[in-house]
Amino acid sequence: MDDTERDVEALRHRAPGETRSDPYEDVDVSDLPEWWREAVEEFEEHGLRPYRPPRFADGTMKHEVVERLEDELGVSISFVGYNVEFQDDWSLLVDGETVGPVGRHRAMAGYTVYEMDADEFESTVRAFVDD
Repeated sequence: MDDTERDVEALRHRAPGETRSDPYEDVDVSDLPEWWREAVEEFEEHGLRPYRPPRFADGTMKHEVVERLEDELGVSISFVGYNVEFQDDWSLLVDGETVGPVGRHRAMAGYTVYEMDADEFESTVRAFVDD
Protein backbone atom coordinates (compact mmCIF):
# COMPACT_ATOMS: atom_id res chain seq x y z
CA MET A 1 0.00 0.00 0.00
CA ASP A 2 1.51 3.35 -1.04
CA ASP A 3 1.33 6.62 0.94
CA THR A 4 -1.72 7.87 -0.97
CA GLU A 5 -3.68 4.70 -0.28
CA ARG A 6 -2.79 4.89 3.43
CA ASP A 7 -3.85 8.54 3.57
CA VAL A 8 -7.18 7.80 1.90
CA GLU A 9 -7.79 4.77 4.12
CA ALA A 10 -7.17 6.86 7.25
CA LEU A 11 -9.58 9.57 6.06
CA ARG A 12 -12.23 7.09 4.91
CA HIS A 13 -13.24 6.21 8.45
CA ARG A 14 -13.99 9.77 9.51
CA ALA A 15 -17.58 11.00 9.49
CA PRO A 16 -18.49 13.95 7.22
CA GLY A 17 -17.33 17.14 8.89
CA GLU A 18 -15.12 15.27 11.35
CA THR A 19 -11.60 16.57 11.61
CA ARG A 20 -8.81 16.12 14.11
CA SER A 21 -8.26 19.84 14.43
CA ASP A 22 -9.71 23.09 13.16
CA PRO A 23 -7.21 24.62 10.72
CA TYR A 24 -8.88 28.02 11.23
CA GLU A 25 -8.80 27.97 15.04
CA ASP A 26 -6.06 30.63 15.22
CA VAL A 27 -6.86 32.34 11.91
CA ASP A 28 -9.00 35.42 11.32
CA VAL A 29 -10.91 34.12 8.30
CA SER A 30 -11.79 37.68 7.28
CA ASP A 31 -8.08 38.20 6.53
CA LEU A 32 -8.06 35.40 3.93
CA PRO A 33 -8.49 36.12 0.21
CA GLU A 34 -12.12 36.25 -0.94
CA TRP A 35 -11.95 32.94 -2.86
CA TRP A 36 -10.68 31.22 0.29
CA ARG A 37 -13.29 32.79 2.59
CA GLU A 38 -16.07 31.78 0.22
CA ALA A 39 -14.83 28.18 0.12
CA VAL A 40 -14.56 28.04 3.93
CA GLU A 41 -18.15 29.29 4.26
CA GLU A 42 -19.49 26.91 1.62
CA PHE A 43 -17.83 23.89 3.24
CA GLU A 44 -19.21 24.93 6.65
CA GLU A 45 -22.73 25.40 5.21
CA HIS A 46 -22.68 21.84 3.89
CA GLY A 47 -21.22 20.26 7.04
CA LEU A 48 -18.02 19.22 5.28
CA ARG A 49 -14.55 18.94 6.73
CA PRO A 50 -12.81 22.32 6.86
CA TYR A 51 -11.73 23.64 3.47
CA ARG A 52 -8.05 23.26 2.72
CA PRO A 53 -6.87 24.80 -0.56
CA PRO A 54 -5.28 22.55 -3.18
CA ARG A 55 -1.54 22.86 -3.68
CA PHE A 56 1.15 21.92 -6.11
CA ALA A 57 3.74 19.33 -5.12
CA ASP A 58 6.07 22.07 -3.81
CA GLY A 59 3.37 23.38 -1.44
CA THR A 60 2.46 26.44 -3.53
CA MET A 61 -1.27 27.16 -3.43
CA LYS A 62 -2.87 26.26 -6.75
CA HIS A 63 -5.45 29.04 -6.75
CA GLU A 64 -2.90 31.85 -6.49
CA VAL A 65 -0.79 30.56 -9.41
CA VAL A 66 -3.81 29.83 -11.60
CA GLU A 67 -5.40 33.22 -10.92
CA ARG A 68 -2.16 35.07 -11.68
CA LEU A 69 -1.62 33.21 -14.95
CA GLU A 70 -5.22 33.62 -16.05
CA ASP A 71 -5.00 37.38 -15.48
CA GLU A 72 -1.59 37.73 -17.10
CA LEU A 73 -2.23 35.50 -20.13
CA GLY A 74 -5.94 36.21 -20.60
CA VAL A 75 -6.88 32.52 -20.49
CA SER A 76 -9.07 30.19 -18.47
CA ILE A 77 -7.31 27.32 -16.68
CA SER A 78 -9.12 24.23 -15.40
CA PHE A 79 -8.26 20.91 -13.83
CA VAL A 80 -10.89 18.31 -14.74
CA GLY A 81 -11.45 14.62 -14.30
CA TYR A 82 -13.64 12.93 -16.91
CA ASN A 83 -14.86 9.47 -15.92
CA VAL A 84 -11.92 9.10 -13.57
CA GLU A 85 -11.46 6.59 -10.83
CA PHE A 86 -9.31 6.65 -7.72
CA GLN A 87 -5.69 7.53 -8.61
CA ASP A 88 -6.47 8.35 -12.26
CA ASP A 89 -4.82 11.47 -13.66
CA TRP A 90 -6.96 14.50 -14.37
CA SER A 91 -6.60 16.79 -17.38
CA LEU A 92 -5.19 20.30 -17.45
CA LEU A 93 -7.22 22.53 -19.78
CA VAL A 94 -6.44 26.01 -21.08
CA ASP A 95 -9.40 27.73 -22.71
CA GLY A 96 -11.11 24.36 -22.90
CA GLU A 97 -8.25 22.70 -24.78
CA THR A 98 -6.46 19.76 -23.23
CA VAL A 99 -2.86 20.55 -22.38
CA GLY A 100 -2.09 17.17 -20.84
CA PRO A 101 -2.55 14.95 -17.82
CA VAL A 102 -1.85 15.99 -14.26
CA GLY A 103 -1.55 13.55 -11.40
CA ARG A 104 -3.27 14.35 -8.16
CA HIS A 105 -3.82 12.84 -4.76
CA ARG A 106 -5.31 13.78 -1.42
CA ALA A 107 -2.80 14.63 1.30
CA MET A 108 -3.41 13.31 4.78
CA ALA A 109 -4.14 16.88 5.87
CA GLY A 110 -7.16 16.80 3.55
CA TYR A 111 -6.14 18.96 0.61
CA THR A 112 -5.54 17.99 -3.01
CA VAL A 113 -1.94 17.87 -4.22
CA TYR A 114 -1.33 18.31 -7.94
CA GLU A 115 1.73 16.25 -8.73
CA MET A 116 3.88 18.92 -10.34
CA ASP A 117 5.56 21.92 -8.81
CA ALA A 118 4.29 25.44 -9.47
CA ASP A 119 7.21 26.33 -11.77
CA GLU A 120 6.62 23.23 -13.92
CA PHE A 121 2.91 24.03 -14.08
CA GLU A 122 3.59 27.63 -15.12
CA SER A 123 6.09 26.55 -17.78
CA THR A 124 3.60 24.02 -19.16
CA VAL A 125 0.81 26.60 -19.40
CA ARG A 126 3.07 29.25 -20.94
CA ALA A 127 4.43 26.82 -23.53
CA PHE A 128 0.89 25.81 -24.50
CA VAL A 129 -0.28 29.42 -24.81
CA ASP A 130 2.81 30.42 -26.83
CA ASP A 131 2.26 27.64 -29.40
